Amino acid sequence: MTNRRTQPQQQPEPPDTEAIERAVGELRRRLKQAASPREAEAARRSLGSDVPVYGVKAAETHRIGLELVRRLRSAPPALSLDIADALFTTGNLEEGLVGAQVLGAMARHIGGGDFARFDKWAGALTNAQTADGLAMSGIAKALAVKPSLAAQLVVWAKSPQPWRRRAAVSSFVPLVREGRFLTDALTVAEVVMADAHEEVQRGVGTLLLEASRMQSARVVEFLQTWKDKAPRLVLQIAATKLAPEDRSAVLGS
Repeated sequence: MTNRRTQPQQQPEPPDTEAIERAVGELRRRLKQAASPREAEAARRSLGSDVPVYGVKAAETHRIGLELVRRLRSAPPALSLDIADALFTTGNLEEGLVGAQVLGAMARHIGGGDFARFDKWAGALTNAQTADGLAMSGIAKALAVKPSLAAQLVVWAKSPQPWRRRAAVSSFVPLVREGRFLTDALTVAEVVMADAHEEVQRGVGTLLLEASRMQSARVVEFLQTWKDKAPRLVLQIAATKLAPEDRSAVLGS
């Protein structure tokens, strides 16, 4: 694969429809073979009956995804993106998880210009797992290359769609783990700190937890302003790794 971020702008080649259909068709065949009605029912109970699922265990989904990733190692990045597009836009749980694996494998080729495609995919998200997969494997990489995209994630955080809001906060998780982008992350967190959706609460709580590993003082200061307004779940998750005295100050115990 060549690095698309350092290449001069060229007219994009048309999608290789045959290669996309072949790869996606084979993946779907493998997922159907591995599916279990019991797993499908468990997934629907956990995620909601409206979430499309095959019913494949997470470990097996990952293994099947690795098979696809290996086949794409010598393929151009554009093909990998087109295949991920076909997977994310269905809203299917397992297909979205494999789509995130495909993105993760081509992370060094992701640039700020890919955000428009990720924006489209976010509209098809149906659950927290694929929202996190897209956020951490794709959007975080684009954000690292083009920090001005943080303003777009503020817009996402105000979306009526909970999975777009979840993706907005989760996109910063890999970055704050490295001590980066905390100011932008807190700006996005501010928008959803009082969010009523449990999975968005879990997402912003996790973001603040990860940020506290490197910059606990700033996170504690931020949480202090929210300790009487934010849902208890957000504060509990965010305070998990804080020093005991800071955790008590945030949780009021």
